[in-house]
Amino acid sequence: MDAYLVFHSNEPVEDEHVEAVLPVPSGHWTFFGLFDGHSGRDTSVWLADNLVPAITGALADLYTKFANGSPNSASPPAPSESDIEHTLKDTFNRLDDDIVNAPLDTVFSSKSRYAAATLLAPAYSGSCALLSFYDSHSWLLHTAVTGDSRAVLGRQDRDESGQPTGTYSVHVLTADQNGWNPLEQERMAAEHPGEETVRNGRVMGMGMSRAFGDARYKWSREVQHRLKREYLGRTPLPDVKTPPYLTAEPVVTSFAIRPDDFLIMASDGLWEALTNEEAVGLVGLWKNMRSARSHGAGSGVVLESAELPVQLQEHDGTVRYRQWGADKRFVSGDENAATHLLRNALGGADLDLTAALLSMRAPRSRTYRDDIAITVVFFAEDDRRTPT
Repeated sequence: MDAYLVFHSNEPVEDEHVEAVLPVPSGHWTFFGLFDGHSGRDTSVWLADNLVPAITGALADLYTKFANGSPNSASPPAPSESDIEHTLKDTFNRLDDDIVNAPLDTVFSSKSRYAAATLLAPAYSGSCALLSFYDSHSWLLHTAVTGDSRAVLGRQDRDESGQPTGTYSVHVLTADQNGWNPLEQERMAAEHPGEETVRNGRVMGMGMSRAFGDARYKWSREVQHRLKREYLGRTPLPDVKTPPYLTAEPVVTSFAIRPDDFLIMASDGLWEALTNEEAVGLVGLWKNMRSARSHGAGSGVVLESAELPVQLQEHDGTVRYRQWGADKRFVSGDENAATHLLRNALGGADLDLTAALLSMRAPRSRTYRDDIAITVVFFAEDDRRTPT
């Protein structure tokens, strides 16, 4: 079972998500995609339609290459984690080229401003991308991130006898690709020596350092000037001197899944309000309360952060509750785990705060909350089953 939702601040919402299960001879592949759009929704919608089919095809080619010629058709050799990483990176880069560069020949061979506007809409807009690929045969979860959406895995702790303790450990699967990331700062400085590409945690004014689309940070100035003259393009940004500045290439990690693990994928709107530990603790609380209800216990418990079934970090780097001038007080009771996370990211037990935040409409709402997309995946005991 996977729980997901998209909650909007922008109108229309710019976040998208996609889920897919593909039966394969060794079991099944499962894909979870989350796309945090910006400057419109054209790129995130395009990715929701195209990324998983492209990844599926590329992985099928990769696995087929290993299976061909294998004497054991029931259990052929699998690609390495490195092979899968390269395949995910190559596919992300190829799709971004399809968005940003491939339409230009068609645009420049036509005099139609309408054709340019429609073909280049996903290029002018932009989106982060977070993709998780789970192979039931290997029990490996491969996670690729472009931008600042985040994937965190929760795992129930067990005592020496192997019995669950009711507490959870936190495994962060991705690092935010933004201007605060030291590795991204180093990459940008090496690619653009002498330019101030990162200022106050922002890359050329953008919050993230990797993204699909955002062609104004990737096209040459010559291309942008021609689009401006002939096709209603935008004036090139003055600081864009040596593009490209952003890349869609993801950072890929692999993690071995155990039965009863759960995965939280969310856009940065959630992580502005909740720490990794709080998110895992809240889903752990949701699981514990759900189990307790099945044995006749009630719900609707109100508790402080320190009472969550997880070890918290000393430093809380989230910003939203401080902005709202409120303390974090959490509440349980929702049937959907993603809704449970969203409620606690937007006020929790403070019903008046939640009501105030939900009453706001764009554009004012953007000052106090972002679009929030959340997917929560629970992994089954039986490795031949899909995650539940």
